[in-house]
Amino acid sequence: MSVPVDPRSKEDGFEHHDAKVKVLLMIGFGLVIALAVSLAAVGLLLSYYHTTPEPPVSGLERDRIIPPEPRLETQALGNGPEVILEAQQRLSRYAWVDREAGVARIPLQRARVLLLERGWPAPVEASGEQAVRLQQAKQRAEPR
Repeated sequence: MSVPVDPRSKEDGFEHHDAKVKVLLMIGFGLVIALAVSLAAVGLLLSYYHTTPEPPVSGLERDRIIPPEPRLETQALGNGPEVILEAQQRLSRYAWVDREAGVARIPLQRARVLLLERGWPAPVEASGEQAVRLQQAKQRAEPR
């Protein structure tokens, strides 16, 4: 089955019914105009924002507020060896935690030996005016 060909198209060497050039040109010009309008609008907005003054700075924004301890470290890698050294010293030395209650900090190795010798202490109920912490400290201090 053959398709009928327009005699004018056959003479010109191309099909006249495929696309309407006027419509395509109008759409192209419309897109160029829309692009130009949007670029002009962006330019106007940018010039407006560059010329408007910023609002005045409040007193809270001016003052530097330092948060309470503990603060985030600003140089974590720089302070790392100091933190590790301090932790190792705390774990390897004797010191008082609460002298009145009789609670002391002992080296980690010594605490392991005592825990193996004496076992884990049982919880103690508070009796009278003595604090639970004091009773537990006394219980731990008693040899078995």
